[in-house]
Amino acid sequence: MQLIPSLDLMQGRLVRLRHGDPQQATFYDLDPEDWIVSLAEAGAQRIHLVDLDGAFGRPRQGRFTAFPSRFPEIHFQLGGGLRDRVAIEEALDLGFDAVVGTLAVEQPLALKGLPGRRIIAALDLRGDRIVTRGWQSPSACASADVFEALLTLGFNRALVTDVSRDGTLEGPGIEAAAWVAQEGFHVQASGGLKDLADLVPLAKVPGIVGAISGKALMEGFIPLDDPQIRAALEGSV
Repeated sequence: MQLIPSLDLMQGRLVRLRHGDPQQATFYDLDPEDWIVSLAEAGAQRIHLVDLDGAFGRPRQGRFTAFPSRFPEIHFQLGGGLRDRVAIEEALDLGFDAVVGTLAVEQPLALKGLPGRRIIAALDLRGDRIVTRGWQSPSACASADVFEALLTLGFNRALVTDVSRDGTLEGPGIEAAAWVAQEGFHVQASGGLKDLADLVPLAKVPGIVGAISGKALMEGFIPLDDPQIRAALEGSV
């Protein structure tokens, strides 16, 4: 089980949204690169980046494209607005793993032939429904059909977000993550993480391999000087 810091970027600034709502945005006076340096010094092995401009259909941000070469010791994954194969391949060429939501749900065959080890399906759940397009639209696709199509194509990595918990610090959505894990996915759980103790119940669920944290890290609920932080960031929990 690995703790994976998340950096959500809007207009080049670090931000957190409550329930994925751009009208409930909190901006942070942290320079993204300075924050990555702090995370790297604390032991971060993997960082999850989200381009919220791209997620909401605005022009993609270019500031973070150099991060994989700037910080070669960190494995970056990028999500937000990767809605066609060209965008996904560009992200892969830049050195990111690609976190693909809407396309993976609505047109999984469009991913055929891409390297499964570098594609992470973003399965964002509100109850038992998958939501897409920056969490603004419920998918018309049945969840079971989406799972089957992705696994058949060889895509067994998933980032599962319980939308109702995202940015709330109310604890992780274990049920949502466990549901997807039991279908055969290697799951990164996202949404609601409030402290390192939240990793313990997640680590007990077969198939859950990581947990995403944005707000808890940036606001100090998970302090970088905690003696347990390095083990969590290195995946030794």
